[in-house]
Amino acid sequence: MSSQAQATRRMIMGSFAAGVSAMVLLGLIAPVAMQSSLTVRDAFAATLEERGPAIEPLNVAAIEAQLAEADRLMADARSTTADEMAMLERLAR
Repeated sequence: MSSQAQATRRMIMGSFAAGVSAMVLLGLIAPVAMQSSLTVRDAFAATLEERGPAIEPLNVAAIEAQLAEADRLMADARSTTADEMAMLERLAR
């Protein structure tokens, strides 16, 4: 591996380590600093409260209904332009 590649690899790994360290410090110290009257145990408990799912579940029936409607609209559009498309094909020959 060239020295340039090694230097780049070291820089990327250093950046990653610095980012992880910053996130850990913010995650552990910020709750304690913001709520100085709480103990460390209380601060950890406060960060573990569940606030609901991060990603709402998909409504599969609604998605399928939207796809069916889109298919119907495409079929309607094809039927209204069928004569024009046939004429274009005849002219192209």
